[in-house]
Amino acid sequence: MGSERGSSVFDERLKEFSLKRLGGRPVPEDVRLLATAQWEGHGHPFEQFGITILEPSAQHPLIDTSCLSEKERVDPDIMANCAASEQMAMYLKAVAQDEDGNFYGYWLHPQQQKDQQPPPVIKVDTELTYWELGGHTFSEACLYDIAFDDDELFVKVAAELARLHISIPVSSREDLAELSADPAPEDMHRRLYYAERERLGLPSQR
Repeated sequence: MGSERGSSVFDERLKEFSLKRLGGRPVPEDVRLLATAQWEGHGHPFEQFGITILEPSAQHPLIDTSCLSEKERVDPDIMANCAASEQMAMYLKAVAQDEDGNFYGYWLHPQQQKDQQPPPVIKVDTELTYWELGGHTFSEACLYDIAFDDDELFVKVAAELARLHISIPVSSREDLAELSADPAPEDMHRRLYYAERERLGLPSQR
C-alpha cells in the first residue's frame, strides 16, 4: 500500500525523472518502485550496497567535471575525453549511482535494437570503463553486478526486492539474460574521443 500511496504523492517527481533522466521515456516499473521507496524514506535493497537512485535534477555523472584541477582543465587530451563523455551522456541515461562514484544507466543509442525493451543497463566506473550488465530490467542488472558468484546473496536480495513487488524470475546470476549493447559503449566513447582529439589538432593515438 505504501508504494501505491507514494506513487501518487511522487507523480510530479516521477514525471521530472522521466524528462530529465530518461529523455521523456516512461519510468520502468522497477525503477519507479525503487525510487518511491527511497523517496518515502523506507529504503530499498540496493542501498545496503551504496546504490541510490539519482534525483531527477542531479547532474549526469559523465558531464560532471567538478573534480578536475585547473591544470587538467587546460590539458587538451583530458578535455577531448571530457567532450567525448558529454556526447556519451546523450546515449547513456544515468539512473543510479553508488557511493564510490560508479553509476548505472540505460544504453539508448539510436543503433540499439528498437524492439529491445527495456534497453541494456550499463555500469560506468570512475575510470570511465563501461561494463555491460546482464538482466532484462534495471533491478536484475544491479543484482547481476553485486551478486558475482554468490547465489546465497542473489536469493537474499531477490527476496528483499520481492517485498517491494519487484520480481526476479531466476535464482542465480548466471541465469540472467545477457543483453547486447549496440554499438558497444566502450567503442563508441573511443570513437568520440579520437574525433575530439582530431578536432583539437592532437596527434592520432589509433
